[in-house]
Amino acid sequence: MRVDTHIYQGYTIPAYYDSLMAKLIVATRYGAGGGREHTIRRMARALSEFTVDGVKTTIPFHRDVMAHEAFMSGDVTTDFIEKHLALQPAH
Repeated sequence: MRVDTHIYQGYTIPAYYDSLMAKLIVATRYGAGGGREHTIRRMARALSEFTVDGVKTTIPFHRDVMAHEAFMSGDVTTDFIEKHLALQPAH
């Protein structure tokens, strides 16, 4: 698991900021007791602990994706958001 970012504690995000402030990467070696479900659980936990103050982020959206039954089962296509998440209320 790693986070790629240029942001540091105390950093001030400018008014016209790039929406990609950080990238959370989670991977599991499949031969080491991992697998899709394990990796999704690790990502969900990382997202639950990830905090960015001062601006809105897509963290709640990604939590919803990780928790969605269709995503968990691997039923993911290019219309996943439109099909499964488009009608959900915003956070």
